[in-house]
Amino acid sequence: MRENNREIGSGPGLFPLKKKGFWTILFLVAAFPGIGCSMTCSEIARGPLVGGPCEYRSYPGQAEILSVVPSTAAGGRFDVRFRFVPDGAVEEPLGKAALERTFSLLPDGETPPDRAYIDRFDIRPGKRVACTLKVITRGTCTPILFDFPPPAHR
Repeated sequence: MRENNREIGSGPGLFPLKKKGFWTILFLVAAFPGIGCSMTCSEIARGPLVGGPCEYRSYPGQAEILSVVPSTAAGGRFDVRFRFVPDGAVEEPLGKAALERTFSLLPDGETPPDRAYIDRFDIRPGKRVACTLKVITRGTCTPILFDFPPPAHR
């Protein structure tokens, strides 16, 4: 009986790893980096997709100001609470639920208004400011958004 002392991949065969295999694998890795997981130019220009694509239904109306107090968290800013009063019927359940709640006025979507904004739009309790309620109808983005007049220019 003949004994087989050869190492794995070292004998004659279709693809011995010691010589041809190493160079073939090296060539494939160098020639096709990132194949299958690279982004096309249009995907790179568009940026990462977070929570979308999303669609909203808009409901024009007014934000009725309920309170205006100096912010304890943001110096020079004001905590303004409002409720949304639509110009017409709101159909979506999330939109209907929004009519039962109060919200913080964040003109830029992130920070409370400053004194210039308060003065420019005469923000005070009882005042109504033009506002649009946006209710999500498709996607996984923020379910309810409000659009307000743009912040005052400095």
